[in-house]
Amino acid sequence: MGDPGAGPSGLAGLAPNFFTPKRREGVLERVELRLGEVSRIELNRPEKKNALDLQMLEELDEALQEVEGARPRVLVLGGKGDTFCSGMDTSVLAELATWGEERLLPVIELAQRVIKRIRGMECPVIAACQRYAIGGGMQLALAADLRLATPGTLFFLREPEFGILPDMGALHLLPRMVGDGVARDLVFTGRRMTAEEGVGLGLVNGIFPDLEEGVRLYVERILSRPPLPLRESKRLVERSWVEDSERNFELAKEAQLRCLRELRT
Repeated sequence: MGDPGAGPSGLAGLAPNFFTPKRREGVLERVELRLGEVSRIELNRPEKKNALDLQMLEELDEALQEVEGARPRVLVLGGKGDTFCSGMDTSVLAELATWGEERLLPVIELAQRVIKRIRGMECPVIAACQRYAIGGGMQLALAADLRLATPGTLFFLREPEFGILPDMGALHLLPRMVGDGVARDLVFTGRRMTAEEGVGLGLVNGIFPDLEEGVRLYVERILSRPPLPLRESKRLVERSWVEDSERNFELAKEAQLRCLRELRT
């Protein structure tokens, strides 16, 4: 499979207030949001292989805030069409390269805020990936708790090709998932990792020819378990990266007591 590429996004004449997208207030155009016990966010730019641009990042940030408020049991993150996400729109990268640091900094912070929101979601997050998860798209998938993919889906980081680095979490998350050596290989060379290789390294949790069926199976497994232990377990797994084992034991004890109290009510 060749690179999907992404055509012009029409951002050449951006006004200084580029965070105000041309859409009706409260209406998401490049992201589809469905709230419920199982909430779903889908990138909705299939004609551009769901390439990220500034409007999509802002809408993702807005949609994730709504999900946080709805407190679902599971969040599924996917992409419309035949591609999960082909990364940042190359025309946007060309535009950003002409900006000064004062204009660039809010863009970097926005992209990182999206990743932090996904990573910080209290419910399990499933990334449903088909065909390509490239650059920023791969980093969106890394931010999820679980990654499901169709056979042959490719994961790789292209940022160094454009003279930049992957600043949406890959340099922090990837070594912890696949190991230091593999992470350096993927970052330094841009090597393409297939979903099949990703399963062996712990990056991909399952491969399904019918991706929706795979998502359904995982969602059913999650919903079959009480929500509080899952929320507490996710929080403790995340804290284990920054806490020593003794502190983590203390946090687990406190969390267990909360679970037991809920059982008695």
